[in-house]
Amino acid sequence: MNIGIPKEILAEERRISLTAQGVYSLVKEGHKVYIEKGAGLDSRFSDEDFQKMGGEIVFSHEELFKRSDLIIKVMPPTGEESELLRAGQMIFSFLLTGLMTRGAIENLIKNKVTAVGTELIEIGPKNRPLLVAMGEIAGNMMPQIAGRFLQCDNGGRGIAIGGFPGIPPAAIVILGAGQLGFNSAKSFLGLGAQVIVLDEDILRLRYIYKELNGRIITSVVNHYSLERALKFADVFIGAVYQPNRKTPILITEEQLKLMKKGALIIDASIDHGGCVATSRPTTHSDPVFIKEGILHYCVPNIPSVVARTASRAMNNIVLPFVLSIARDGMRETCVSNRSLITGIYIHNGKCTNKGVAELFDLEYREFKY
Repeated sequence: MNIGIPKEILAEERRISLTAQGVYSLVKEGHKVYIEKGAGLDSRFSDEDFQKMGGEIVFSHEELFKRSDLIIKVMPPTGEESELLRAGQMIFSFLLTGLMTRGAIENLIKNKVTAVGTELIEIGPKNRPLLVAMGEIAGNMMPQIAGRFLQCDNGGRGIAIGGFPGIPPAAIVILGAGQLGFNSAKSFLGLGAQVIVLDEDILRLRYIYKELNGRIITSVVNHYSLERALKFADVFIGAVYQPNRKTPILITEEQLKLMKKGALIIDASIDHGGCVATSRPTTHSDPVFIKEGILHYCVPNIPSVVARTASRAMNNIVLPFVLSIARDGMRETCVSNRSLITGIYIHNGKCTNKGVAELFDLEYREFKY
């Protein structure tokens, strides 16, 4: 099979879908792997690294898409990229309902493409390995992001995250007790912060409370508990995720006025639409804006700034599926590993994911081999 790894064209997306080691595994099994020139530079994989592993460098986006049967990328295809795809081709990438456009989806359908949303792949109940990995990375990065924008010189409240004798620590409020919320809480605890986690799932709150040895405050989220938490939060992290759907708005602009001036919102749900009414996507080079006196950090691809680590994590999860498809084909892989089916949202030009069909108002067809 011919497999292509394009250069990401979304601004400041530095990750790559497969590493040089992943390319080596595919080449050893007899497959052709094309890498667009410079695709791995930001994640510190040079063209020479890929060539040493048997990959072939191509010099344009168009050439790579033309040569490849299977495209492996990070961010969802843009409208321009979706027009380059043809009938029978397959594409692996994030779906990211907050960034994917209807035009791109319609092109995938028109061109009879098969598309897999890598973050949708579920291995066992509620176990989405790529979301887990990116949640771990982003969660571990939360304190360094928060510390930077709590500083006076960045417009923040001028406080340190950890406490000191006679001085209380920063109050961190996390909405969502999933993988991102859990890892954020664990990371902030390590710096001595006061951490409050809100979620509607009492079982998940019980789990996180036990795992962190009762060192956090947990609360079932409702109007009262959320507004109370906003009043004393120095940092508010939106870590809400609903599979195949845009994130609901849970913080209104009016509720924003409850927060302290100079407090920080990190809307980590922004790649699925965001959970704060005033959020809008930002970039790593221009990451924050101020609304109602509150700093908003709304970068959709947080792990991209640790691109080498994030790329290796992606490679570990995506490569086994790619090897199986390249070896046995899509149908046989779905028969032997049904978890792949959970990630397919377009199959031969038919929308096979109910959530995506409802979100983009498309006709839904049940997946069939």
